[in-house]
Amino acid sequence: MDTLKKFFTSSTSTASRKVVAVYVIFRVIAVVNLVNQIIFMQEWGDIFILALTLALFTIPLLVERVFNIVIPNLLELIIIIFIFSSTVLGELGDFYGYIPAWDTALHTLNGFLAAGVGFSLIYLLNKNAEGIDLTPLFLAIVTFCFSMTVGVLWEFFEYYADRTMGLDMQKDRIVQVVNSVDLGEENGAVHQVGGIERTIIESRDDSGSTTRTVIEGGYLDIGVRDTMKDLLVNLIGAVVFSVFGYLYAKYDRQKYRFVRNFIPTRRK
Repeated sequence: MDTLKKFFTSSTSTASRKVVAVYVIFRVIAVVNLVNQIIFMQEWGDIFILALTLALFTIPLLVERVFNIVIPNLLELIIIIFIFSSTVLGELGDFYGYIPAWDTALHTLNGFLAAGVGFSLIYLLNKNAEGIDLTPLFLAIVTFCFSMTVGVLWEFFEYYADRTMGLDMQKDRIVQVVNSVDLGEENGAVHQVGGIERTIIESRDDSGSTTRTVIEGGYLDIGVRDTMKDLLVNLIGAVVFSVFGYLYAKYDRQKYRFVRNFIPTRRK
């Protein structure tokens, strides 16, 4: 019983009761769905996502212990809400399909949060390491680069998951215009096909039977536009936090004190 309680309530040492309560609710939902998938549904892609969700919930605690830092309650709360919203709600609940702006909002938030983590790491180094005195502008640039690196690595993960586990994390888009050198009559010449109304895909199964799939409304773009859009909104989130981080470090820490809610501090 104590082990179960410790599992469901596991959080950082400074987490408030409200944050712990959110952990418990999210973990219960994930575990119930995981048990249901293992026993009844046996959708291995969904099982992987649920197991990944439970693993990701341990990130704040691991970061706290490894780096010996204190994570603000607001930052920890936003992190676990982000994880739950992107995996359980987004992937399993298909919020990405029901709410068109869901994916955009999460990737923008990811850019903002990752920038906060990057800023805190370099900010703590700048404050506590001897012989290092980084300018606020350099802090902002490193913050931005850190956030974009995290965004790119996540897109790599989505691509790998789609290719190896049969998922659709890089969401497809219906487009009406295609530019391709493979469609041109001359070698290397770009040919444009516009006004696409439908795409017909013919596939053959193991028995040799041919199946025809018709995509109405245009041509199916396989994840490329989704990836570029995700990186673009990640960039927006990164720029926003980098600007506030720069102002916080250079001018008035009291005026921009809300930034502290997203900056882990060194444990005393």
